[in-house]
Amino acid sequence: MSLRHVLLVYLGSGGAAGYDIVKGFQHTYGYLWNASFQQIYRDLGKLHEEGLLDCETVDNAPRPPRKVYRLNQAGWQAMQAWLAKPLPVPRLNDGFMVKVASMHLQDPDVLAAELNQLREHYRQTLEYLQQKRAVFESLPDTVLEKFMGVFLTLKRGIRLTETWLEWADEVAQVLAERKWQHVTLDDVHLFLDTLQGDGLPQPHSDNKPARKKATTRKKTTD
Repeated sequence: MSLRHVLLVYLGSGGAAGYDIVKGFQHTYGYLWNASFQQIYRDLGKLHEEGLLDCETVDNAPRPPRKVYRLNQAGWQAMQAWLAKPLPVPRLNDGFMVKVASMHLQDPDVLAAELNQLREHYRQTLEYLQQKRAVFESLPDTVLEKFMGVFLTLKRGIRLTETWLEWADEVAQVLAERKWQHVTLDDVHLFLDTLQGDGLPQPHSDNKPARKKATTRKKTTD
């Protein structure tokens, strides 16, 4: 999965000039995929060079001419090929989660300050997404239902953001209590031993030590 695939899908609904693609991308896919103006223009150029897009220069007086990009047959086939291919399950790599998991090793005030910065970011994100939702819901039902897939991705973004903010409240409470400051070496050993074993009883294996132990118990019983 890459930006090029997102652009192919975006242009699947019709041709557009580079500037319009950049602005439209922000309002349609901006909450799904992060990309700068430079990245979008770069990948548009590459797709054109690879023969997946047609590009027509049109007059835009008094402004400079505009380049309008459209999917050609090869681009349409490339888009369909990507849409038909199952994606791997996404893996989460979140550095802040690592910091939270190691809160017992760091200055809680520093972590709390970073948490507050992120909370403000997600609050603003949620406000923006709620505004976008209002725009979607202003459409006639007969139109919205035809683009429900886009709306569903927006709703998922809202739920993920709301969940993050709820989780952040819990993190803030734990940071305020600072109970890890009383951790003992025995606590560490118990935690690590339990975590590495998943906290579940391990099944007996068919190795020699296990059979010997069973034999010993049998002799004791006799």
